[in-house]
Amino acid sequence: MTNYVKIIAFDLETTGLDVAKDEIIEIGAILFSVKESRGSMVADELEVFQSLVKASKPISLEASKVNKITDEMLAGAPSCTEVLQKFKSFCDMSNCLVAHNSDAFDKRFLSAAYGKHSVPAPTQPILDSIKMARNIIQLPNYSLGTIAKTLKTRNEISLKVKEDSMHRAVYDCEMLMHVLVALLRGRLSNEEWTAQEFLQTLKKKDIHQESTQIKPVRPKATGFF
Repeated sequence: MTNYVKIIAFDLETTGLDVAKDEIIEIGAILFSVKESRGSMVADELEVFQSLVKASKPISLEASKVNKITDEMLAGAPSCTEVLQKFKSFCDMSNCLVAHNSDAFDKRFLSAAYGKHSVPAPTQPILDSIKMARNIIQLPNYSLGTIAKTLKTRNEISLKVKEDSMHRAVYDCEMLMHVLVALLRGRLSNEEWTAQEFLQTLKKKDIHQESTQIKPVRPKATGFF
């Protein structure tokens, strides 16, 4: 059996865009690999992780309009510490992680959350799919929805792109899984999808230069001394 790479596509929903004051309220992730089907590689979904996260303050109306998450939905949600620990265990099943625009958003929020709650963070390398897309395909913008719709029009992904499902973590992960495999399908040989070759191949072919990691950032101390 071929040892194909195992990747986790992950996505966060938050109370806002300011990492210094906003919080994670949902983590979604899909562990997937690839398999050969009719002579080409397709995504092979293995396992799903999803959890809402209890927030310490009410969600703004603006954020709730985007992600459709309400304070009522979070009332019985587990603590951030608990969810971060479970997410780390889930990540340990993979060779690497990927998120869309992770360097500017997802990785920064996770670094802040793991630092604040002082729990061990995932150590897998993180790829940013927006960087890969910009090196592979020309588009007017590089939102995940735009990329998915373009690839769907070209019959390169089978997923039905649903506008009303976007901005919920697991659906965005499903889109990302199919998008990533479609973008790389014609650029990697079967051997280059293996766990041993995958990351090196992305760098060698100038698809994605440097992966990063979650580096916990402890909150700055406040007050007078």
